[in-house]
Amino acid sequence: MRVCIVARVLPVHGIGGMQDHTADLWRGLAAAGHVVEVITARHPDGLRGDEVGGVRRHYVDAPRDNFAGRAWRERSYETFRRIHAREPFDVVHGEGSSALELVRQGVHRTTPFVVMFHGNFVGLVKASLRRQLRARNLRDLAREQRGLLLLARRHYAKGNSRVFRDCEAIVPSAQQVADTCRSHRLDPARVHVVPNGVDTGFFRPLPRDETRAALGLPNGFLFVCAGRLSHEKGTHHALRALALARERAPDACLLVVGDGAERVRLERLASDLGLAGAVLFAGVQPPEKMPDFLSAADVFLFPTERDEAAPLVLPQAMACGLPVVASRRGGITEVIDKPGENGILVPPGDEAALATAVTRLYGDEQLRSRLARGALLRVREAYTVERMVASTVAVYEVARNRLFDGDLAALSRRSG
Repeated sequence: MRVCIVARVLPVHGIGGMQDHTADLWRGLAAAGHVVEVITARHPDGLRGDEVGGVRRHYVDAPRDNFAGRAWRERSYETFRRIHAREPFDVVHGEGSSALELVRQGVHRTTPFVVMFHGNFVGLVKASLRRQLRARNLRDLAREQRGLLLLARRHYAKGNSRVFRDCEAIVPSAQQVADTCRSHRLDPARVHVVPNGVDTGFFRPLPRDETRAALGLPNGFLFVCAGRLSHEKGTHHALRALALARERAPDACLLVVGDGAERVRLERLASDLGLAGAVLFAGVQPPEKMPDFLSAADVFLFPTERDEAAPLVLPQAMACGLPVVASRRGGITEVIDKPGENGILVPPGDEAALATAVTRLYGDEQLRSRLARGALLRVREAYTVERMVASTVAVYEVARNRLFDGDLAALSRRSG
């Protein structure tokens, strides 16, 4: 099958779950024998195109952070049209709203079209409203309201809220189906659940002590958070929970991997809580180093307040054999489907509950071992790249059959 993936962001543009998913998808498709070409935003070094693992990547001269911007819309469509005219694609796969202009131009009427939604507008609005209700001060409230306004403007730009109605859609968790349908006016019969996959040959348990020493990390008990440092990701809850747990976990430290708008505030909070020497900010790390940073820790914390569809970093940590503590929110409950066996779930924003979980894991090696085994088993059973690719290709076939059947029906009507 000849596949076109349209994705504004790739690993060359930065680190994130969507970037990782796209890269895992194209690698998996190519490994399965499919021909893949990727259309994406401009390369940081100005490259017009390259080839990685047999996958051709086309960089259009448009910024990566505005799928509804004129430059991205026009140039992504023109690039697709040029490549498609030379050798037609069997299916188009859009990551999020990246392929907005292709659908606006009617490509989905002649070429099978699948859209992968990593999150949805309705869910993000709900999460923002919850955070506004719990805002600690007027500054936090104003920040949430500004973010919600920007989110709404982006969602309704250029018909983003409605143009995908006639496409097949993929969501990474069953919890996302209803709100994704409401967000984009989709027919539930055309929405398919395909969990994100993890490369378990890459994300795997590594010797903790040796890995920690190679990274120059301190001895002692080490918790880790990884991801974008934004308020909704809840890293501040991990800091406050650690402060609450320090009496029973005096040598516990927190490693924060990632960067973002909240970094300065988090560093200040660590100092205010008396944790300056117990919190390590590692900054953004290259993707190839993430298994090392995860394997070097004792426990993974994911205290997000976001209505997560299916955060990729969670099964990545589980694939590295880490016991995990995460918020009971969104698709997280599908990844940790048996709390107490393959992870611990806590109410979002409940720092006391998070501190209790931190303290419990700190003092119970048998519990850590049991949760780590359960986490590893869960990923290998349900969240591998191979499983994700096979399920995605099955959706491609549905899209092809539906379009073909529609063409036959239209021809029959005209003949009759």
